[in-house]
Amino acid sequence: MNRRNSPAERTVTALGQVGQRTRTPHTVVGRTARRFGVSVFVVLFAAILYAVAWPTSFVTHEYFGSAHAALIPVIAAFGTWPVATSVRWPFWSWLSVAAVCLISVPFRDNMEFALGWPVAFHLALAFTLAMVVLKASDGALIAAVAGTGLVMAFNPAEVRIGWLVGVFAWTVLFLLVRWLVASRKELATSTESLRQESTRASEQSQLRVMAEERNRLTRDLHDVVAHQMSMIVVQSQSAPYRLQGVTPAIHAEFDSLSATAREALNQVRELLGVLRTDAETGTTTPVGADQIEPMLTSARRAGMDVTWTLDPATATIDDTAGVVLQRVLQESLSNATRHAPGGKVLVNLELSDGSDVGDADGNAAGSAGAWANLTVDNGPAAEGEIVLPEHSGGSGIQGMSARVRAVGGSFTALPASDGGFTVTAGVPVRGR
Repeated sequence: MNRRNSPAERTVTALGQVGQRTRTPHTVVGRTARRFGVSVFVVLFAAILYAVAWPTSFVTHEYFGSAHAALIPVIAAFGTWPVATSVRWPFWSWLSVAAVCLISVPFRDNMEFALGWPVAFHLALAFTLAMVVLKASDGALIAAVAGTGLVMAFNPAEVRIGWLVGVFAWTVLFLLVRWLVASRKELATSTESLRQESTRASEQSQLRVMAEERNRLTRDLHDVVAHQMSMIVVQSQSAPYRLQGVTPAIHAEFDSLSATAREALNQVRELLGVLRTDAETGTTTPVGADQIEPMLTSARRAGMDVTWTLDPATATIDDTAGVVLQRVLQESLSNATRHAPGGKVLVNLELSDGSDVGDADGNAAGSAGAWANLTVDNGPAAEGEIVLPEHSGGSGIQGMSARVRAVGGSFTALPASDGGFTVTAGVPVRGR
């Protein structure tokens, strides 16, 4: 389960989102305007070429005799309008123009004209070849350049070499443009990556400053609050021996005050420890159902006599139920260590359909869905172990009960007949 973002992280994220919302509309509008401008240009250029090709093709070519008048607009369309689609489909647009140029070669009837096809087709061929070089894949680029060279070989002999050289020069020119555009994109990507790294470094720096400040506040709280509460504990413990005429009732009151102060002191120290750890590492200990077995293993390594049985379906428990179960288990193990040191602890976690589990109000859950049932049974303290009294009268059980009932579960904590203690908690796998 991921930790919740700190205020600084939420602020930085919000600022980044505001920046994105500020920049994105301008970026989208600019990109749309550029695309619209390019589209208008190529369509206008194709229309101009078509307008030139239709009335002038008969000057240099005689297409199919008497059918000349009807075929001219069709041939002119196939030889010029692909320019309008060359930005989207460069290779197929080039192929259409090249095919029309090649078809036009046998119909040249003006021998003084030094091209095998009309000039408008020639311009369309050059434009579509440029689009292939700029936008198509390497394979399509090679095929288009080779095909254009082959088409140029059908020109009259006196201009054939010149046009082949022209194809080579035209290709080199737009290859340089293609490499330049690719370099600019790579540079833009590198710049964006550098900006993101700089932003992350700035965020980490802010988090470190906040962590150091929180660490300093933690030390101050420990020096002031913990010290004063320690003095309260000492004074309440020693008061019956320092004062004359203390009755048993007053002695018991001092003992209660001392126990309450010790419990509060322990809780303050635990809280300060969590704050200090979070300030120094920037993270908290993971919580959830997947941390239950590691917690039990750690308790056994620490010397606790603990045995457990975990349902194989534990991994399916959702985050809400998992956190509650782990916290209940954590508090139960802590209580067993304090109140029954050396005693045996049995832990059982199983999933059921919820038919035999009561809800937070004591009603039967019925068909409430899958429930996770945790039982922690600790025996009495081992013989010869010293039971420390400083945690009596604490709020651990109330805290566990509040956690469980907050998600619609059921909770009991009762003394056992052998002097031990049994904690049971049932929570719905899908938190209510």
